[in-house]
Amino acid sequence: MSVFFNIKKVFCCKRKNKTPEGFCDGRRRRRRDCLGHACTTPDKYDIPYEPENNVHIAVCLGDIERVKKHFCQKECNMNDRDTHNRTALHFACFYGNLEIVHLLVKNSCIIDVLDDEHSTPLMKAVQSWEEKIVHFLLEKKADPNIRDTDGNTALHHAIYVGRPVLAGILLAYGANIEKMTKDGLTPLLLALREHKLCMAEYLIKQGADVHVHDTQQRNTLMYAIRSDSEEMVSLLLQHGVSPLLKDSFGWSALRYAMAGHRKV
Repeated sequence: MSVFFNIKKVFCCKRKNKTPEGFCDGRRRRRRDCLGHACTTPDKYDIPYEPENNVHIAVCLGDIERVKKHFCQKECNMNDRDTHNRTALHFACFYGNLEIVHLLVKNSCIIDVLDDEHSTPLMKAVQSWEEKIVHFLLEKKADPNIRDTDGNTALHHAIYVGRPVLAGILLAYGANIEKMTKDGLTPLLLALREHKLCMAEYLIKQGADVHVHDTQQRNTLMYAIRSDSEEMVSLLLQHGVSPLLKDSFGWSALRYAMAGHRKV
């Protein structure tokens, strides 16, 4: 009887979405907008990135002499991969070992090598906020526009970590500011979706198209309303984004604001 009651309770408590797919159903964000300040949303990459062999362990520890010894004794090749297709360069970039990155690149390792998720060493350096490594790899012709399995480029990953400096370096070396993920998110749309409002403002200043939309025709203004950011909504309206344009569900930004009880 108690099991049945609990199951019944779960189904009875399930609420119907107020907006399509619950896009604007959540509570509005009460913290102050971070326009012009460091974003403080949780780190998407706070997960283990563990090596599987002795060479990669040495790379992670930054033990360059031990790394050289392994290669000199021909115990392995610089481009050898683990079970996730990660190379020594992936680990050196993720753990911020610039000296080892220099060593690997000098000895002709593959710079744009892809792991199982199609992540490049450049993406790993971005995820770990390693500005010097990012700059070095780009100088050595790393491609900033490769997409991983989710369609994210290195610039999208810079959005996730909320680092305008990294975004600036990538853009200076040819990163495409309008490249879309599988969900049709440009870096600007992603910044708005992830509440990285300082990043969104930076991208707009760098010439990002404010009139883009995702695969469901939701535009930048709709995402700004979802974040309940007065400053961002005002900025997009000043750039001519209409509050009356409709997405694939027939909803406008104005309707989302009203149905989601947004103060904007």
